[in-house]
Amino acid sequence: MRKPLFALLLPTLAASVMFASSAQAEMERLGETELSTVSGQSGISLDLAHLRVNAYAPGSVDNPDTPVDESDGRQKNGFKLDYVTKNHAGGGETHYFIDDVSLAMDLTGAITLDIEEDGALLIGLPDAVNFVGDGLALRNIHLNQTGLATDGGKMMNEINMQGNFDTGGTIRMWSE
Repeated sequence: MRKPLFALLLPTLAASVMFASSAQAEMERLGETELSTVSGQSGISLDLAHLRVNAYAPGSVDNPDTPVDESDGRQKNGFKLDYVTKNHAGGGETHYFIDDVSLAMDLTGAITLDIEEDGALLIGLPDAVNFVGDGLALRNIHLNQTGLATDGGKMMNEINMQGNFDTGGTIRMWSE
């Protein structure tokens, strides 16, 4: 009489489990010298499906297939980006500032960051970027010596970027 297949495999399976559990090694701390020779998977992958900066309703998603505005547009107050430059002698401040900045976009694919052996930074772009709502909006752009909108120096009313863009590719950055 023949034994069932399960009865034949059971002792083999039990021996495999016992051997595997006895083969585990204790973890050991590595010193700086040993650690410098260790390599592994490199890079970081950021998968950001819906990116909102200073936009309405953090959980909202604008449907690009409908003409309806799901309110992923900019907030109308409360954000100022200020960049100050000075001449080489330390005087003559010039303020470049934007009263209203917002960003609402959906990304298809991940953003990746990696370092090559020569120290160059590789930035992998997502496959596509879809600016939703107000997209990238910069409003009330000024350039003056005081940093106050009331003192004038308005350069531009608005810069706005909207639409769908196939991006992809890699940016390589390095210094010498």
